[in-house]
Amino acid sequence: SLGDVVHAVASAWALKERWPTLHLSWLVNRGLEPLLKPVGCVDATVPFDRNRFKGMLAPLSKRGELRSFTRTLREGNYDAVLDMQGLFRSGLFSWLTRAKVRVGDRKARECATCFYTQKVTTPPQPVHARERYAALAEALGAGKPTREDLDVRDTERATARELLREAGFGDGPLVTVCPGARWDTKIYPAKHFAAVLDELAESGVKQPVLVGGDDLGQIAGEIGEACTKAKPVSLAGKTGLRELTALLDISELMLTCDSGPMHIAAAQGTPTLAVFGPTDPRRTGPYGQLENVVSGECELMPCLKRRCPGLGTQCMHGLSAPTVTEKALALLRQTADNK
Repeated sequence: SLGDVVHAVASAWALKERWPTLHLSWLVNRGLEPLLKPVGCVDATVPFDRNRFKGMLAPLSKRGELRSFTRTLREGNYDAVLDMQGLFRSGLFSWLTRAKVRVGDRKARECATCFYTQKVTTPPQPVHARERYAALAEALGAGKPTREDLDVRDTERATARELLREAGFGDGPLVTVCPGARWDTKIYPAKHFAAVLDELAESGVKQPVLVGGDDLGQIAGEIGEACTKAKPVSLAGKTGLRELTALLDISELMLTCDSGPMHIAAAQGTPTLAVFGPTDPRRTGPYGQLENVVSGECELMPCLKRRCPGLGTQCMHGLSAPTVTEKALALLRQTADNK
């Protein structure tokens, strides 16, 4: 997923800092390849269409495609492989490279451990994905990375500013908002988001910028219609991954649910206010900014469920707009003070 890729970038920087002449290739879902190709610590990307090999048995049922992909893996002549994902498919791909060193998590799922030559004991749950990935890189000798960002260039920042201008964004604080998530249970209601944005408008944030993929067009529209004071600018579905990353990089604040863009913003060092419900911020929160997580109250939190187990997503629907606004304004003041 997008978040997993962002978390693993820090380990890539750590490996490159430990061995500057290392040639690092990254096997990545084709849809996320554009995010990685410009990153300085990544020398090459090996794209694959995840849907081709979806499920534990898919690599075995699509042997023709697998043979072609296997040739690509073997032609890399890899000395070592780190399996960050820890599933049967990724473990199998690590084995198919014929690398002599294949490192993975001792607690990897779907019998992936049978493909590893070295099994690493990672920190016990609850622990952030970043910490687990760091433990795997450390098994090869990497240290603590000095960078975790996605290597945004000035030209990309300029492109992001041009996108904002073309969308009608004027002056004022740049607050980006990602109102969606892959799980319905993780989504803060549109009317709540609108209430927060209206309250922020009274403090000078007149044009919050809505971001995300094509699937967020509807909720972005609902938020815009529900706002009475704020005048949201919607870029949902109108940016590629690198443009989105640059946009989040220049933002003064990001307001979001537990989402992939949340992890991008945190990696870029942008103040990130995350609204959490069913998921555990200790495992998937904005890394380095867990103190910026706000949530409602529910006795089942964190349930880690895609569907509410019975209390009507109280964790998200019960979180009042003023609570979120108060935290957002505090972070904006902090950002202004640090300029």
